Amino acid sequence: MTSAAPAPAAPLPVHLRPGFAEAVRHSTSAPLALLDRDPGFYRCIGDIPTYALGVMALHLHALDRLHHRGFQEVAKDLFSAGRASAVLKRMQTMGLIFPVDAFSQGRQRRYAPAPAMVQAFRTCYLIELKSLALLDPRVISMVEIWDEPETFDRIVAFLAERHLQAPSLDEELIEPLGGVGRRSMGLFLAYALAETAFKAGLPRAEGVIEINMTHIARRLGISRTHGRRILATLEEAGLIWEEGRINRLTLTPAFADAYELYFLGMFSILLAAVGCYEG
Repeated sequence: MTSAAPAPAAPLPVHLRPGFAEAVRHSTSAPLALLDRDPGFYRCIGDIPTYALGVMALHLHALDRLHHRGFQEVAKDLFSAGRASAVLKRMQTMGLIFPVDAFSQGRQRRYAPAPAMVQAFRTCYLIELKSLALLDPRVISMVEIWDEPETFDRIVAFLAERHLQAPSLDEELIEPLGGVGRRSMGLFLAYALAETAFKAGLPRAEGVIEINMTHIARRLGISRTHGRRILATLEEAGLIWEEGRINRLTLTPAFADAYELYFLGMFSILLAAVGCYEG
């Protein structure tokens, strides 16, 4: 009598996989390297609420529904007619979309995603796919076919449908880092702090670091005042505290934990988007 084949081992949780630390570092340094070349590159997705609007705009465009009636058809459970109009206007004001035809009475005005936004999203997702490939070799094939439009559309569709079904899920990415994800370039400032720790040889984003707020602000394309507000938000959450010396602060163990929790959430969502998540 032959014995049954052993059941396959359950996959390790994302944060326990050997490549997790390297993936976090890649997803930290690669976006910042882009900002070094162009501080405005990620402006259209500089905070999570704006990012969510961008995902929705890309999804509606792929469905040929990036107009008022189409928006209502796709998101009828979330937006009234007035709210749909307001969101479309906000998308246009923020530079996420632009009208492709003139307004005329009784006719739906159609929009298209701004090329800069599309480029930012495509670049962002490629960076994250390369990070995911460090966690799961199956993602390597997605990187290799990244130039095929279907690959990008697949990720956008998954994320948009997820948001439509449960908009509050974005809080998974906002809450760990004290809410800085709601502030323009808040997450990128957290990235800059973590990168400083990594470059100082610290194994995690934890410990005493030296910063130059003027340099960080210029790098992120924000004012020093805005940057200081983001630091204050992190400090109020107990994630950092400023030393007595100017330009020195401490990333607390809570910051390191929150930073890893943020990436755990993001990587898990994107692994699900490409069909490789087995939680």
